[in-house]
Parts: sequence; C-alpha cells; structure tokens
Amino acid sequence: MVAAFGYNRLAIPDARIGLKPPAYLIVVYCLGLATALMIGLRYEVGGDWIPYLGIYDQIQLMTFSQAVLSYDPAYSAIVFVAGRLDSGIWLANLVCGLIMTFSIIRFCSRQPNPALTFLVAVPYLIIVVGMGYTRQAVAIGIILAGLADVDKQSTIKLVAYIFLAALFHKTALLVLPIILAPVLRRSVLQSVFGFIVFVALFLLLLRSQTDDLINNYIDSDYASSGAVVRVAMNFVPAVVAIVLRKRMKFSSYQDDMWTAFAAVSLITLPLVLTVSFTTAIDRLALFLIPLQIAILPRVPYVFSGSRSLNAQLTLAVCIYSASVQMVWLLFATNSEFWLPYRAFFINAGQ
Repeated sequence: MVAAFGYNRLAIPDARIGLKPPAYLIVVYCLGLATALMIGLRYEVGGDWIPYLGIYDQIQLMTFSQAVLSYDPAYSAIVFVAGRLDSGIWLANLVCGLIMTFSIIRFCSRQPNPALTFLVAVPYLIIVVGMGYTRQAVAIGIILAGLADVDKQSTIKLVAYIFLAALFHKTALLVLPIILAPVLRRSVLQSVFGFIVFVALFLLLLRSQTDDLINNYIDSDYASSGAVVRVAMNFVPAVVAIVLRKRMKFSSYQDDMWTAFAAVSLITLPLVLTVSFTTAIDRLALFLIPLQIAILPRVPYVFSGSRSLNAQLTLAVCIYSASVQMVWLLFATNSEFWLPYRAFFINAGQ
C-alpha cells in the first residue's frame, strides 16, 4: 500500500506506456520476490495441500513420459525433477511461485501504478489461488503475462502464452476465445483461424479428459463453497469496465478484450445462482480474475483531474482489497487451511 502511494505520484493512465525502467520497478520486484518465497516455502498451507502432496508422491513412481501424460505436462515435469533431486514438494511450489509472481509483475509493469496493481492481486489471486490451486495459479499468471502488452499484432504470441498456460492447467484454453474476441469480431478469416487453433489445442490437450471434466465439474452434485462470492468479485470490476470503458485509456484491442471479459463475468453471476454445477462456474471464474487486476487499479486514474481525488480513490482501492482479505480470513469456510502460515524450513521437522 505504501509503495502504491509512492508510484501514484508518477503514474500515467495509459495502457500503451510500455515497459518502465528497471529502477522504477525495483520495489515491485522486491515485493514479488518476497511473495514468491512465501508461496514456495509454505508448509501444509492451502486447501489443496494434501491432494498436491499425493500427486507429488504418485509422480515419483512414474517415468518422465508417464508423468507428463498423467497430469498437466509442465507441472508434472517440475514435480518430476524436484522428486529426482529429492527436494520435496517445496521446490516444485517455489518454481511455480516464481513463475506465477513474476508473470503477474510483467503485467503490473505495463500498468499506471504497478504496486497498486500487485496489491489488488494479493488477497485472492496470490494468497487463495496461489497457495491453494497451484496449477491454476501458474496458468493465470502466465495468461496475465501474455496480456501485459497485447494488441492486434501480437495474436500469435498471445496464443503461445495460452498454450504455455494450458500446459500447467488445461482449462486455461477456455480463456482463448475471450482473449481473441477483438480479432474474431473484426476479421472473418482470422475468426476461422482462431476457431481452428482453439479446436486443435482442445483436441491436443483436453480430448482425453473431457469425460472426467464433465463428471467432476458438471454432472457432480458437489457445490463449490463460496462460489457466489468469488463470482461476485468479478462482477464489480465487470460493471466498472463497461460503465467507464471509454475512460480507462486502454488501447483499442485491450478495450474490446476487457469488455469481452466483463460480458462473460456478468453472465456467470446469474448462472451460479440458478444452475447446479456451481463448481464449473467457479473454476471458470478463476480465469476471469485478470479482469480484477486490470480494472480496479485504474479507477483512480479515470478521474485524474484532481490529485486529491486520485489519492482518495487509490486509498479506496486499497481498502476494498483489505476488506476482501479480511472477509475471507474471518468468514471463508476453508480459510483454516491457510492459517496460521507455516514455513517449510521451520515446521517440516516438527
């Protein structure tokens, strides 16, 4: 928060500002490194700790080819190497934490206030997803890295980022139509190409697991705890993105893309309130989190004519993020799996 107000004095509300000088970002890089270490060196922290430990143990009994074919390939490769080094799961978590965190920082570096953007990511994306859904967290981070300076000339590079994200969690492919929406709307030829690419990647990565995904996320009666709240968190920035669309100072491509994110986010709220497969909606909502990271930190610069108002709105975004953090810590049904924070090098031997 202190860093956010420091950057606030120099911020320019323009998505096309490009990469800032390294010295300008040194504070965010330091915060990112500390965050990555907290993610990677955690011990028995996170709701999926036991399932991921089971995956780690299973991969140690496999050959490399068996591992990458049994689970998400990139994550399996990292776990396989960590196992052969006999390091334990902390090394796999650390590598994933570094990839996720510095991918987020790449996105932050292209925003008017890098520290405020990183702050908005902390309460849910970094703490809950980053320390609970390891594979989805890395996938979302890589998607954010691809969105950092996306434009109509970078379509192929963006598809490559999505493909890399899908190697950590295959459902990242579901974001591809949303991200390519501006291209698909403007060009029939590129629309056909985009459809072919999506189908090809789907067949390559998801075809063999379609039945499992349908059974786990749609046919199952399991309801994801807190799904309505998490979907509603995307609803707020979606409304802001649409109402203040022309004042966000995004490039033309990004303007259309974030509007597509907002439209999907608006649709998910009535769906999660009416359908039985809330887990599927909840998992899709995870990949809509980039909307929060892109829109909320820009709100202070929409009304940048007054420095005092700018500071007040920056404080409001900080308070909103702190409120999200507090409500989750105090009232979430599964927050007990994150509390208290324990470090691997302190608690593992106890």
